Amino acid sequence: MLAFLKKYAFQIAISCLVLVMGVYLLYTYLWQPEAVPSVKDPAPNFQLNDLDNNPVSLSDTNGKVRLVYFYFASCPDVCPPTTYLISEVQEILREKGELGTKVELISITYDPEIDTPEVITKFAQKVGVEFDHWTFLRGKNSEDAMELAREFSVAVTYDKEAKTFYHMNPLVLVDKDGNIRDWINASPNILAGDKELTAQDVYKSLKQLY
Repeated sequence: MLAFLKKYAFQIAISCLVLVMGVYLLYTYLWQPEAVPSVKDPAPNFQLNDLDNNPVSLSDTNGKVRLVYFYFASCPDVCPPTTYLISEVQEILREKGELGTKVELISITYDPEIDTPEVITKFAQKVGVEFDHWTFLRGKNSEDAMELAREFSVAVTYDKEAKTFYHMNPLVLVDKDGNIRDWINASPNILAGDKELTAQDVYKSLKQLY
């Protein structure tokens, strides 16, 4: 046995090294979970009204992860498909029994003067929304709504001539304690080679927080 070990010591050492490296790579790329996003900023504890004109604050849903999205119903481009994407996330959460128990969905309009409860309801229904643990909120005016978005680090401006809002399009992840953990770009640049965002991608990001 000793003679065998002496004769093949180098080959055995190489084999052990390859085995160790293989286990390390397997752990690193397959078994090791992705790093949980760190706390970025405390989310502002707003108070707005839902579609039934009931006051709702962010702290009402503390203890659950929140996905917050800023939009406006007359948006000609990114808001409808992003709202539809959230509806797909909603379905995944529902199937897993985590909708309402682990996660709440919140959409806030930039344009409360135009986006009445009736307008928002029609917009939501067109893109497949079910109002199940998904709260659509309105403030008093667009200026306050834009300021709130900026407090969430979502850039937005209003073009008076075009009468429209230009805004970043992130999904904001807020943890159970009311801290912003991440901003997911809901409009990746596919032409530049960015990966298309899927509902599963969003779900995995949410899942990291509970």
